[in-house]
Amino acid sequence: MGLGYSVHFVGILWLFLSVLVAPGLAQETGDGKLVVCTLERTPMASCTVGRNESESFTGLSIETFRVVARRAMRWEEGDDYQFLCLDSSTGTVLEEEVIPLNGTCDAFMASTTITAERTEMGVVWAYPYWSGSVGIMTKAVPDTSNGFAWTQPFTWSLWLAIGLTVIVLPIVIYAFELLSIKRSVSFKESFVGYSEAVWRTLWVMIQGETMNVSMFAARIVVIILAFVALILGASYTANLAAFLTLQSFGNVNSVYDLQGLAVSAVPVYQPRLLTKYGLVTVEAKINSMVDIEAEADLVASGKLAAFLTDAEVIQYVVAKFPECRVRMLSNTIEPFDYGLAFNPRIDQSIVDEFSVAILELTEDGTIPRIGEDFLLEDSPCLKEGMSGDEISQISFEQVYGLWILIGGGMALGLIVVAGLRVYKSKRDMWVSPTDPFQPPRTSSHGWEKGDDREIGTPDLLRKETHIHRSSTT
Repeated sequence: MGLGYSVHFVGILWLFLSVLVAPGLAQETGDGKLVVCTLERTPMASCTVGRNESESFTGLSIETFRVVARRAMRWEEGDDYQFLCLDSSTGTVLEEEVIPLNGTCDAFMASTTITAERTEMGVVWAYPYWSGSVGIMTKAVPDTSNGFAWTQPFTWSLWLAIGLTVIVLPIVIYAFELLSIKRSVSFKESFVGYSEAVWRTLWVMIQGETMNVSMFAARIVVIILAFVALILGASYTANLAAFLTLQSFGNVNSVYDLQGLAVSAVPVYQPRLLTKYGLVTVEAKINSMVDIEAEADLVASGKLAAFLTDAEVIQYVVAKFPECRVRMLSNTIEPFDYGLAFNPRIDQSIVDEFSVAILELTEDGTIPRIGEDFLLEDSPCLKEGMSGDEISQISFEQVYGLWILIGGGMALGLIVVAGLRVYKSKRDMWVSPTDPFQPPRTSSHGWEKGDDREIGTPDLLRKETHIHRSSTT
């Protein structure tokens, strides 16, 4: 009998405990509302500890939760859930208030990133509602021009390749042209011919003019040269216009340019910046937006070369900074996702409904529009964004295929020359020069044997050049 009462008592106690922490039940606030915890993390979340009225909660994450809860569960703030502003760090809230079944928070949303470590700890995540990254803030005082901006569209390696092409390619063209004559050429004539070939190669690359050559093999190379000149000329013109019209802000254009400079970063990113980018940083002690603005002041004054934290925070500060004296690099690093964290006691079906609603509201543009509003996308300071320094120079590695094309043209020219040589040698073997029934023998140009042009001077060795002839007509 005593054993029966004991079993009955244990059963009642277990039922009582199960009700307290049953999945899907909100932690009681006195009126049974879902408790959604958040922190002061402008622009993602903004709140004041001790104030619970709806107007005191705002930000990208807060407004996103409101529209998602309305779409997923038809929940309304004040009736079905209530925000609670905490004074703590994200890690502390997750460990002490979200993960435990008896924790204060049923859900948590601020600037919380989804990580494998937090998932292993027991955090239940809905689908990510915003994709973030680490942003880089630098000084935005435009540099003065040094007069050599016209060299910036191409890297030094590409300029070097172009210069070598102007020197080497004329040798090939001139060599092909020499095959059109059957007399010896003096050193003086060779020098004149090569000089003329260099001059005409430059003229083709700069003006897109034609180059008068006689041999078919040389014509192949010149046609390919004209095509290469067309591509390089169009690329140079487009890049030069961008470099000359956009502002230049110095030499910091990516995270790799910060090595050896004074840089601050929030502690959570310091290990990755050191191991992945070799960047030694000073710890930025951030507890509020005031601390972030203080770091921005150090960047604007030149005491810091850069400050690294969440790109959303960087963008917000840059958008509001006086006189737009700081800027955000367009290239961000270390992408991550912001997530809505749930206490494990919340029913998985609710989490799934929130995930579906997040996907729907992202696809229809609702959440992106919320982001545009809170991240101040229309700020004139953000319009400075792309600068001349951030435009990529065209490098040899990007266009080396053009030189492969030139090499292919030279190879094809050699094949043509070799083929003509073989053909002519075989023709001379099988056709008798004294046979009266054979037509007059002609050269590869259609000239009759013995014609003075056969032993004359090719166009590259003539004094009157194509350019000279053009100027007199």
